[in-house]
Amino acid sequence: MCRVPLAMSDLFTAPEVEPTDDRRVENTQQETSAKIKALIQHLTDVRVNEPTAKSVVFSQFSGMLSLVQSSLEAAGFKYVRLDGSMNLKKREAAVRAFQSKGSHSPSVFLLSLKAAGVGLNLVAASRVYMLDPWWNPAVEEQAMDRVHRMGQKRDVEIVRLIVQDSIEERILGMQERKRNLASGAFKQSAGEMRQGRIEDVQRLMQL
Repeated sequence: MCRVPLAMSDLFTAPEVEPTDDRRVENTQQETSAKIKALIQHLTDVRVNEPTAKSVVFSQFSGMLSLVQSSLEAAGFKYVRLDGSMNLKKREAAVRAFQSKGSHSPSVFLLSLKAAGVGLNLVAASRVYMLDPWWNPAVEEQAMDRVHRMGQKRDVEIVRLIVQDSIEERILGMQERKRNLASGAFKQSAGEMRQGRIEDVQRLMQL
């Protein structure tokens, strides 16, 4: 090992690499997923065809809601958001703003699937978008019921945005299986129910 002290003249700085045009574009443009692009297109079509219609967007991931939020701002949508990080006062304010009927009221409500499952009345909306499936269908249905409540005067349309040939499709299959098992739950032994849970994991992992 060389132990000779280094002088400043022995050091050098690597030259900076000038980015190509393609790299400049990548650095200045935010990539948007195909799923979010599809959602924005749906919302845009609703805004054109039914200007007074309101939409609720559910996701189990707060990060996903943040990505959608950025795209909504870029597309000129007025929106409010409710997630688990908000206190009761802020949640109530978001719901009131969405339920208001003024011309400047938000047309889109971004909601965390778990935080919005209980105690909300969202009959102002007539469109529901599910951005990602949850393994327990009852959680999703409970969230959707926030729009299907007394006082709803519109037909409600529910849209699921699912990535083809992905784990999301396998989760949908597991949801259907759980619905079928629920009707005969009391006919299953503890061992059969345990085996069913093992098979669920194997299907998701494609084992």
